[in-house]
Amino acid sequence: MNRTAAEAQAQFLTTQSFGGLVNALRGMAAARTERARTRIAGADAYSRTVAAAIGQALALLPAERAPPSAATGKSSDEVLWLVFGAEQGFNGGYTERVLDALPADAESARIVLLGEQAQRIARVRSLPIEARASLVAHAGAVIPASERLRSLLLDTLAKRPAASVELLFGELGAGKHFALRRQRLLPLDLDTLRAAPAHAPRVHQPPAELLNLLAGEYVTARLARAVLHSHAVENLARLSAMAAAHKNVARMGDALQAELRQLRQEAITAEVVELAAGLRSLRAQRDAATDAQAK
Repeated sequence: MNRTAAEAQAQFLTTQSFGGLVNALRGMAAARTERARTRIAGADAYSRTVAAAIGQALALLPAERAPPSAATGKSSDEVLWLVFGAEQGFNGGYTERVLDALPADAESARIVLLGEQAQRIARVRSLPIEARASLVAHAGAVIPASERLRSLLLDTLAKRPAASVELLFGELGAGKHFALRRQRLLPLDLDTLRAAPAHAPRVHQPPAELLNLLAGEYVTARLARAVLHSHAVENLARLSAMAAAHKNVARMGDALQAELRQLRQEAITAEVVELAAGLRSLRAQRDAATDAQAK
């Protein structure tokens, strides 16, 4: 279908506007990814510190009062999945990858789904969601979000206990790499946490009470780490998607510019041809008038 230069110009301007939006989203995603990346080391260190404190608290308990190590759950045990999707869109299908990583029997699984966009996609897939919550739009909101998430988790387990709680989230790697991780949150792996301290720590609470407090703090720390990594990976996925969109917009803009130049050249050529035809007609009329006068 033929179109005019004005129509091509309008589409070119629309493409330029979309390119500006893509660049803005790209810049925001890059900034949010880097802000989250700078906080990840602190979140990891905090989790390790609380884990070490739990190991010391376990060592203070008499052997007969030490909590039993968590046994490996049977395949028939009920698992509650804490799934970290995306809060916002334009992420290149990241949420779909997270949901695809759920077990094959996800239709019958217990799922706590996090992220507004993830919840919209889950509704389309008809996934049974037992509880839901938003994630964060910036790294500074991670700690309050993890505390709210811990409360939501405790409320969900109070209504219907589970044999274990599993985390499914994106973990940021080096550079522009990330991977989806499945990690057990509850019950705590006490064999891994238990350690013999070099010297007995000074405590001001009974060891059992201290252990309970530290266990809650450790769960919050693990949740904060998962929220932070998930936020960073969501924005990294968005950054990659916007980089690809930027290339597509640039190619489309180049193609439209070439088409616009061609249409303008065709319009100029048509005007020249029309002008030449008019000149020939005028010349023919003049010659005819001259011949008539000569006779």
